[in-house]
Amino acid sequence: MAILSRFLAEQFARPSGWIGRHLIGPWLDRIGERMNRLTLDSLEIGPSDHVLEIGFGGGALLAKLLERTDGDVIGVDLSLEMVERARRRFRGETRLRLVNGSVQALPLANHSVDKACSVNNVYFWPDPAAALSEIARVLKPGGRLSLCFEPPSELKKWPGHRFRFRLYEEAELRKMMAYAGFGHLSVSEGRGRKPDFFLCLTGDVMASPACLKA
Repeated sequence: MAILSRFLAEQFARPSGWIGRHLIGPWLDRIGERMNRLTLDSLEIGPSDHVLEIGFGGGALLAKLLERTDGDVIGVDLSLEMVERARRRFRGETRLRLVNGSVQALPLANHSVDKACSVNNVYFWPDPAAALSEIARVLKPGGRLSLCFEPPSELKKWPGHRFRFRLYEEAELRKMMAYAGFGHLSVSEGRGRKPDFFLCLTGDVMASPACLKA
């Protein structure tokens, strides 16, 4: 059981190979459906907003983002398999840019997007404080970030949380977001089935992150 849990945790962190493309990607779409819905509501996307999703996995939320705005949508994922899968899924979609990359080195100009989001991905960020500052860098002043995640009480229901996952209480992420320059922080609760309970923490860029300060 431990071997299977470790394997699945590795796949959730970075889907790879045939299993990543054909099993994990669709699975991520299925378990993230309600979380995606809550994230969309929290973002309050405008008709011309440029939107960034970090760790898009199966790509279900990318499809919803494209429906909500006439602006550009950028998806960044650490998994090359998920990027290639999304390129096939969204072939011909000219407003969508897909990038194989890390949240800690986003290939975007300063102040270039209006909204940013990440669902079920923050557990795998090597340095979440640095990642949040990087997201603040690419957001326009007043731009919004929504992080949707399962709290420790929920993730601990699955033994695989011991592998690759870093668990966060709401208060810890709030503190890091505030340090990165986000204000007007608010949280929304969501419920479903597997996950049964999740949170969406949202904040707006209020100050330049440390990487942009003189």
